[in-house]
Order: sequence, then C-alpha cells, then structure tokens
Amino acid sequence: MSKFRDVIVEACNRSKVVPRKRDVPADVFTTASNLLKGILQDYSNRKFITAYRNEVNFTPIQESFLVGEGPDVIVEVPKLQTPEAILYKLSDNDWVPLRFVAFEDFYNAGNGVYTVSWQPTGPNQYKVYFKPTFLSGNRTCKLIYTNEMVYDDNDTINLPTPYVELLTRALACALCDSYPRTDQTHVQNLNIQLEKLENSLIAANSSNRIMTRDVGGKGSLLSDFLAGNFIYG
Repeated sequence: MSKFRDVIVEACNRSKVVPRKRDVPADVFTTASNLLKGILQDYSNRKFITAYRNEVNFTPIQESFLVGEGPDVIVEVPKLQTPEAILYKLSDNDWVPLRFVAFEDFYNAGNGVYTVSWQPTGPNQYKVYFKPTFLSGNRTCKLIYTNEMVYDDNDTINLPTPYVELLTRALACALCDSYPRTDQTHVQNLNIQLEKLENSLIAANSSNRIMTRDVGGKGSLLSDFLAGNFIYG
C-alpha cells in the first residue's frame, strides 16, 4: 500500500521537479498535494476510480428529501460525493434501476412512474425526487453512490496498484505544467504513459459494466437500447 505522501515524492522524481536523492521542499509538497487532491476529485467524477463506490438501502416515504450529510437529511450517507444510481427491489435477489432524468425534466408528463432525479444542495448532500405513484408501492430502494476521497499527507491510499500508478503518472504530468523545467521530450513521454494507462483502465471499467433489463412499462426496449439506457455502471 502506498501513502499519499509516497505518491507525491515519486511524482516529483518522475517529473524531475525534485531529484530522487533530495527531499521535496515544503512549498513544492504543498503544491503537489493540492494537485493530487484535484486529480482524485477529477478521476472520481469521471468514474475512473470505482473502488470508492458504496450502497445504502432505504424506503422512500415522501416525494423529495435530502440524502448525505447534514442535520436535515433523511438518509445518512457519510462522505457522499455523487449519487450514481437508484434501484428498487423487485425480489430477494433482483433489483431494477430507476431511470434518472434531469431535474428540469422530472415533472414532464412523458416521464413515467419509474423515474428519479437528484440535485446537489450542499457539501456532501443531495436532494432526491420520486414520483408519488412510485411511493405508494412502499418499495425498498438502493442508492449506489461514490464516496468522497479525502486524504491527509500520511494516509494510506487503499486502491489497487494500477490506480496508484495512475495517480502518480497524472501528478507527474501536472507538476510538469506547474514547474516547466523538464525537457519537452520527457514531458511528452510522461503524457503518453498516462494516456496508455487511462485507456487501459477505461477498457477495464467498460468490461465490468452491468447490463440490465428495462421493465415497468417505461418505453420501447429498442429505443432504450439505441439511447444507451440499458447500461448501468
């Protein structure tokens, strides 16, 4: 396991911002730390890093309510970064995804009972919306969400090795932009290495997506297939 600090030190070396035998100066470390936190946020938003996904079950009893952190939340979800999907329980082993629609389209008459929407309302907090008819079924739902990835300098990054390498390469490239001292050939090589690993992880994540049926009278299966609505992940 690598620590947050280890990634910074290695990236500083690879970018040639700090030679391997030297300690990273405090100001460079601070800059690198801020860059790495931004990279973690970016990769999480882009769904590169799926290791920080989690789930919570709940039964919605009102049309809209808060989830996440805060005094008024109905469903507590510590470190909630982004909701990814909401499913309802069909049987003991089967769950069906509700169709997410943007808030501005949620009340459109063309969107049926099995739709859901959410919007951010504060740090680590979202408001979710259900159709009144859906609530009448008293259904158990499952929220799939992404946890916020927050690290201090000496925290261990609990990610598989390829993802730690991804963070290291991305930070090395970012440091080259912040400290343009490295020759362009080396910078280009770093960017090529980063792109190769990103593409590899994109392919790996795509192969792990779950395909689900669209049920509940929500429209043509063919139209949903063409629209890409059959993909959940």
